[in-house]
Amino acid sequence: MTSTTSTTSRRRVAIVGPGRVGTLLAVALSRAGHRTVAVAGGSEASREHVVALVAGCRPHGDVVAAAADADLVVIATPDDAIERVVTDLARSDVLHEGHRVVHVAGSRGLAPLHRAALCGAGVAACHPAMTVPTGASDPDLLVGTPWAVTASATDRAWARDLVADLGGDPHDVDDDVRGLYHAGLTVGSNAAAAAVVVARQLLLGARIDDPAAFLGPLVARSVDNAMTTGAAALTGPVVRGDVGTVAAHLDVLAADVPDLLEAYRDLARVLLGRVRAELSPGAAAELDVLLAPRTS
Repeated sequence: MTSTTSTTSRRRVAIVGPGRVGTLLAVALSRAGHRTVAVAGGSEASREHVVALVAGCRPHGDVVAAAADADLVVIATPDDAIERVVTDLARSDVLHEGHRVVHVAGSRGLAPLHRAALCGAGVAACHPAMTVPTGASDPDLLVGTPWAVTASATDRAWARDLVADLGGDPHDVDDDVRGLYHAGLTVGSNAAAAAVVVARQLLLGARIDDPAAFLGPLVARSVDNAMTTGAAALTGPVVRGDVGTVAAHLDVLAADVPDLLEAYRDLARVLLGRVRAELSPGAAAELDVLLAPRTS
């Protein structure tokens, strides 16, 4: 499945930051009918990789030279580098009215793009809520992906249209809550994955040859339930206030897999924080003592 540009006029695109996301966007924007004409930033090898994937794209060692060939600049650098890129572009006087500058960082809003806006460019922060595997270049990966779109009233329509061109599902996110939005995604993705990694290690320690056979259905159902009913979906000994079972877990971990003991405590404390109000004061106090961090 491929998308075609119908909502946004075709743009000449410069990609700044040819990492996983930047490379995928370079291909996807070209496939959608825009022209990815320039790529800058990153290593020479990463720029050449984009050039090999996108016909008509030229590599540039300098972001200003890349932007001079384009009227849409997509910044896919690490978050802390966005403002520096925009400052370089603004000081070079390469941005004018009619240009558009977009960054794709989840944790940043419009502040890093301020100097581009002062130059007359339209600006937006558009973040795809997905993980991009290393080496991914298939634009279909973006189809159906929700995007957080942060833009002024003047720029919101074209920013949403740009996301739609890529097959994405645009959702407006206010500028002042971008950090909270990104923290939620980080916990939902990275913290959930960390919990599964710990669970997998515990099952391997229990000589379970195929942890996925147990964890796959259990984790999928648990996530589905939590998405539907929130904290009401939480189960297990901490939720029940079953102090004896938690103490037994800690004992067996200390004996058999001591390197995972603190990970268990950390995750259980997070769970306890969500259900404390439902427990008796005595059970909560005992769990606090059991799950308190231990210093080496």
